[in-house]
Amino acid sequence: MTLEEEFQALFSTYQHAITGYLSNLLDDTDRAQELAQETFLRAYCALARGARVEHPRAWLYRIATNAARDHIRRARRVQWLPLLDDDRDPALHQSNPSEALADRLVVRSVLVRLAPEYRIPLLLHLSEGLSTAEIGLILGISRDAVKMRLYRAREQFRQIFRAINGQEIEETSNEV
Repeated sequence: MTLEEEFQALFSTYQHAITGYLSNLLDDTDRAQELAQETFLRAYCALARGARVEHPRAWLYRIATNAARDHIRRARRVQWLPLLDDDRDPALHQSNPSEALADRLVVRSVLVRLAPEYRIPLLLHLSEGLSTAEIGLILGISRDAVKMRLYRAREQFRQIFRAINGQEIEETSNEV
C-alpha cells in the first residue's frame, strides 16, 4: 500500500469522528475543522517519515488531542479581552428556543468550563466511545489514571451543572 493510499484510508475512516471530537472539545466548529486538518497534516507527515502505526484510531485521537491542547494554551496566552462565548451563538438570543437546544447549550456550557485534563477523557469516552485503554494510549497515561480522570470529570461536571441550574433558578425568581 502506498503512502497516499494509506493516508486516504485513514482520512476517509476517521475524518468525521476527529472533526466531531474536536468540535465537542472546543465548542467551535470552525476551529475544530482547522485543527482536524492540522491533525491529518501531522499524520501525513509522520507517515511520510516512516512512522508505523499499530493503533491508528488511538494515534489520530492523540494527534488531535495534542493539537487541541496547543490551541487551548495559545488561546489562554492571547485572551486579553473578556469576551463571552455565549455571544457567538445566535440560538441563545432567540425568544423561545426548544428544550433540546437549551439542554445542548447547557451541556456545552458545562463542558467548556471543565478543565481540559477532564474534558478530554470525558469526551473521548462518552462522545467518541473509546475505551479507557484507548484513552490511555491517546493521553499517554495508565488505564487507572484514565478512570480517575473520568470520575473527577463527572464530579466536576455535576458541580458545574448544579451551579448553572442554581443560577438560572435564582435569576428567574428574582425577575418575578
